[in-house]
Amino acid sequence: MSDDSAQNLISCRVCGVIMVKLARDTCSKCFQKEEELFQRVKSYLRSNPGSSVEEVAKAMDCSEEQVKYFVRTGRLERVGVKVAHPCQICQKVIMDGMICPECKKSLKDQVSTLRSQTGQPDPDDESGGKKK
Repeated sequence: MSDDSAQNLISCRVCGVIMVKLARDTCSKCFQKEEELFQRVKSYLRSNPGSSVEEVAKAMDCSEEQVKYFVRTGRLERVGVKVAHPCQICQKVIMDGMICPECKKSLKDQVSTLRSQTGQPDPDDESGGKKK
């Protein structure tokens, strides 16, 4: 086995089987099961918009972590379905994105403050960081 192929060996994110990494981090067997679950979750959310992660997991007889994975990776949002899930910072329930608008604003303000303290221009500043 060459060094190149050994560097491409990973363990499946779901079952742990050793495999060659191609386009995904799951083996074909786990990928197929995950895809079937995703289709069921997507269908459920289209019929029950605004359901929480907990409600979806219970209805689909799967773990909340599996539903959260679909949220985290953006798959549900890309297909136009939304699930109520917690903001990654404050845990407030949100319907899209990973961070609520309040935390997003707070982070943006913190970055602006750090930029001004370090003398770096703020890309959102209309003047391009130049003093008027």
